[in-house]
Amino acid sequence: MINPATPQGHPNCRMHSHDRLGLTFDVSYWSPDDAEPLMAVKISVTDPTGALVQTIDELLEPTSPAGVGLEDIDGDGRDEIIIPMGQTRFNGSPNTRFSVWRAAGDSSHFERTQMVGQALYPSGDGYVVTNGGALTSRDLTFYLPTGAGFTLITSLTIEPEQVDPDTGRVLTVSCRAHQEEGLGSIDMEVHQAEEVFCASPAALAIWPGAQRVSI
Repeated sequence: MINPATPQGHPNCRMHSHDRLGLTFDVSYWSPDDAEPLMAVKISVTDPTGALVQTIDELLEPTSPAGVGLEDIDGDGRDEIIIPMGQTRFNGSPNTRFSVWRAAGDSSHFERTQMVGQALYPSGDGYVVTNGGALTSRDLTFYLPTGAGFTLITSLTIEPEQVDPDTGRVLTVSCRAHQEEGLGSIDMEVHQAEEVFCASPAALAIWPGAQRVSI
């Protein structure tokens, strides 16, 4: 839903979570009139008794590539709400700006985190990661699931340094970590984060056969 091969529709719909809370999500889109692009989406969250527990409103751009979806991103047994808001091209590759709404534990209240990328998945070491960028580089951003949604910890830029001119195979890649405020929450400075996160399963899955080099 974040980066579909072709743009998807935005039908008004009702979704049900299959987690232990069994919440219902009524999704409705709004535009000034039928001829105008979509401008906003409203999600009414109700519990199994039908009581309204939260209303979520999100502004959309005409480039929103897909409708609202549910998925357990962090593997905690609870569904997150994913809202693709708009899409832009970065060096020829599409990247989507989207929000993820997460409820911790048995809470029925969802907290918002905005992200950008082409895919969102577990990092393999307790975080979730957005994967974005272009064909010539990949940007991975790591988030920690918390009671406030997802806390941005650090971001990596992974780039090919040497490519076989005959086969196009990437031979060596570099990986650089960027300072983010969330590093303080895991008691790391950026040089330590670079060592740790560049060796994470998510980072090593980018051009996996290439040798890692320092720059």
